[in-house]
Amino acid sequence: MKYVADNEHLLTKNTITVNDKKNVDDDINNYIIQRPNRLTLGIPVALNFYNWGDKDLETKYLKGIDTFSKKRDRPKEYKKFKYKFNHWKFKNGEAPVILDSSKTKLTANKLQDHFFNQGYFRAKVDYKETRKNNKLATVGYTVKTGKVFLLDSISKNIKSPVLDSIFELHKNETLIKTKEEYNDLNFANEADRITKLYRNSGIYHFTRGAIGYKADSAKNSYKVDVKLHIGDRIIERNDSIFTTQYTIQKISKVDVYTDYSFNKKEDPYTKTDSYNGINFHAHDELKYNSKLLSNSIFIEPNNIYRDEDKNLTRKHLRGLQNFKIANVKYEEIDSANLAAKIYLTPYKKYSFSANTELTHSNIKQLGVSGKISTLNRNTFKGAEILRFSVQGSFFNTSRDAGDNTGGFFNAFEFGGDVSLEIPRILFPAKTENLILKKMSPKTKISIGTSFQKNIGLDKQKFTGIIDYNWQASKKKKHRLELINAQFIRNLNTSSYFNIYQSEYNSLTSISDIISQTTTIPSNNFDSNGNIIPSTFIDYVTDATNGFQTTNLIEFNNVQNIEKRRNIITQDALVPVISYEYTYNNSKNYKDANFSFFRARIASSGVLSSALSTKTNANGQKEILGIPVAQYIKTDFEYKKFWGNSSDNVLAFRGLLGIAIPYGNSDEIPFSRSYFIGGANDLRAWKIYDIGPGSIQNGLEYNVGSLKILSSLEYRFKIINSVKGALFVDAGNIWDITKTDLIADEGKFNGIKSLNQIAVGTGFGIRYDFNFLVIRLDLGFKTYEPYQPDNLKWLSNYNFGNAVYNIGINYPF
Repeated sequence: MKYVADNEHLLTKNTITVNDKKNVDDDINNYIIQRPNRLTLGIPVALNFYNWGDKDLETKYLKGIDTFSKKRDRPKEYKKFKYKFNHWKFKNGEAPVILDSSKTKLTANKLQDHFFNQGYFRAKVDYKETRKNNKLATVGYTVKTGKVFLLDSISKNIKSPVLDSIFELHKNETLIKTKEEYNDLNFANEADRITKLYRNSGIYHFTRGAIGYKADSAKNSYKVDVKLHIGDRIIERNDSIFTTQYTIQKISKVDVYTDYSFNKKEDPYTKTDSYNGINFHAHDELKYNSKLLSNSIFIEPNNIYRDEDKNLTRKHLRGLQNFKIANVKYEEIDSANLAAKIYLTPYKKYSFSANTELTHSNIKQLGVSGKISTLNRNTFKGAEILRFSVQGSFFNTSRDAGDNTGGFFNAFEFGGDVSLEIPRILFPAKTENLILKKMSPKTKISIGTSFQKNIGLDKQKFTGIIDYNWQASKKKKHRLELINAQFIRNLNTSSYFNIYQSEYNSLTSISDIISQTTTIPSNNFDSNGNIIPSTFIDYVTDATNGFQTTNLIEFNNVQNIEKRRNIITQDALVPVISYEYTYNNSKNYKDANFSFFRARIASSGVLSSALSTKTNANGQKEILGIPVAQYIKTDFEYKKFWGNSSDNVLAFRGLLGIAIPYGNSDEIPFSRSYFIGGANDLRAWKIYDIGPGSIQNGLEYNVGSLKILSSLEYRFKIINSVKGALFVDAGNIWDITKTDLIADEGKFNGIKSLNQIAVGTGFGIRYDFNFLVIRLDLGFKTYEPYQPDNLKWLSNYNFGNAVYNIGINYPF
């Protein structure tokens, strides 16, 4: 009680009892004005920070009094630091909440109003403050609601005939019905519905303030009579006020000013064009194709006024990313007609950007990357956006690729890409009737390439994509990749055994076993006596040497090592067609109570394999000498968030992924296989470090064709921008391709394989910068499916075996 005076009491608890039952409704608790100090896992962390501060030091320092009398030799910088640190404690801490009776009474009044608005017109609210001798206090609120009032007769008085007619046409949509409980919120929602109805039915001048309700509960029967009143339009003109009836107004003229600016607003518009009755104007040159730009304009001549058309027009024009200002205004021509004026202020046609950043991952320990981009807006006069970018990175790699020269940054990656974004569906057949223009359809065409040095197998990639996406509603999005073709070429296959050191160690162990009974020829070793992998593999798998008979286990293991090497080092051509559906009912970025669902299905090699005429020695169809990958892959992801603010959220994520090869392929390409672990996944294991199944083979990169993952995370506020989290992750990967390279422990065998799901738990510390979140998550191995039965649970649950994950933004 450091800063609680003798005549004060620290508020520790509020309780609300409604009709003899303890309240658990957050909506009711929100009416409490004075709340106890915030608890983090039951501890008042913010209050403790505040109490940690020294107010005497604050006062003396500001007055210039020496607060370091015992250590006068301390430098001024230290004294200043101590003062600032002390000030930081007060600024980031939370002062003790002292019981204030006036706020208690105000809370009781607000509770009374709340229940009155819920239809409990005779509710009573009492309260009791309990002050204890230890300077602590609690407050209890007792609510007796009484009986709720029901709606009885509902009538209306709408002055303007046109409003009355529109109301009658839609009266079945009303939110206020007889025999239902009285609730103020229903009346507010009904007023919003009526306003929206009128303003989308041509009533340009209608406002919500014109709606009024009169409720009469004079009868002593717990019933309420309600009357809706909407008067005529009120007009103020020349110091006079008069009324007139509302009328339906239509749009008789639409003008679009494509290069509007405040500085040139008085200059004449010398260039004009029109399309479908919409007039397009420019000062000197019409830089936008009128037909194409009209796709983003939903206000059309001879249509009635509609708020929806105005909002859609403004939203779509801004979504083109060509205009920094897109305003829509209306001018009244007469009582029946409006003129719509759309003012567009374009961005500069060309823009240039450059950025750099530090990067970190399990493979790239420390890196510096940079990107240079140029952007060309309105490339073909249809509001298209052409982007060209070049990016490069220098890294210090954690897994050496065989070249240790070149200083600290011993690896690099360079690439470039060109993309064209078109604000419509570019397709040979017409799609307008299927994908409406109000769905913001877009086509994106992109090509790109990248090149690596000393990063794994030094992949060179060439990618080409034709992508369509559209938003069917506020909650539903669709995406169709007509083609996503990627050619992957491995340039550093000779360093495979340097990168996959575990495979090299396996060969060394096998050579030790074989050498016990057979003299291995010297050409299998280098000058230092180390195994030469490719020569040794050829030696063991040569049928004339007889190891298939004398050392069958070693023979099979070497064959598997060679098969894995061929799969990982093989160049790949992956031509994918995919469809993705996303559902997200989040209202805005502050919403902490919403659901998210994503489903994606992808097929590789359907068309390209059919078009291929060449076949290799293994019977695989090829294009440009590269086998075409064929597989079907599906992904399902569900996320659910519960919370009343971003400071207190329970988050769940579930993911299921399945990949099945067919036809031309027996395996899933390594780059398209599933892995598990890492900062956004199963956080108690590093990326690639676990699976498939209960196998613990020590390989550097473990992948599978089936993935199951779920996470539950509780996020809470510790102090100001410092947030915390408690989490549990569960998941694993398995093989479902029937390959002989994976042991039975790594294959999915139905329900019984679910006991191989690994479980990790942990906690995290996050710092919220508003525009991004930096986090440190500590994951502890809780259940390890690859361990013996007596060691599966908690055998490595300690800080020594924990995984420290650094990430940007939340994991999901």
